[in-house]
Amino acid sequence: MTQKFDALKAPLRHLSFIPPGGGGILAHSLARVASWIKVKEADQSGTGIESIINRVESCLAEGNLAEAAHSLEEGVKGTKAEEVVHDWVRQARNRAITEQALTLLQLYASSISLT
Repeated sequence: MTQKFDALKAPLRHLSFIPPGGGGILAHSLARVASWIKVKEADQSGTGIESIINRVESCLAEGNLAEAAHSLEEGVKGTKAEEVVHDWVRQARNRAITEQALTLLQLYASSISLT
C-alpha cells in the first residue's frame, strides 16, 4: 500500500488544487505550478495537501490502514483528487478489514487450541 501511495503523491499534489468541476486549462496550469513549488510541511495537523500526505505516511508507517484511508479521503474531499484516491482508499480499507479478520481467526484458533 505504501508503494501505491507513493505513486499517487504527484498527481495528488496537482489535483488537490483543482475544484471538482474540473476547471479550464488555466486552472490546470496554475495547479501544476503550485504543486511544483509547494514546500513540504512537517506538521500533520494542517489541512494542506502536504500535511495530509504526511499524516497518511505516518499512519502507513504505523500499520494503521483504516486511519490512512480516512485521512486521505477526508483531506481531498471537494477537490479533483477525490477521483484519483478512490481506488487506493477502497483497497486500503479492504486490506484493513482482511487483516482484522485474519487476526480474529488467529485468536480464535489459539483459544480453541488452549481448551
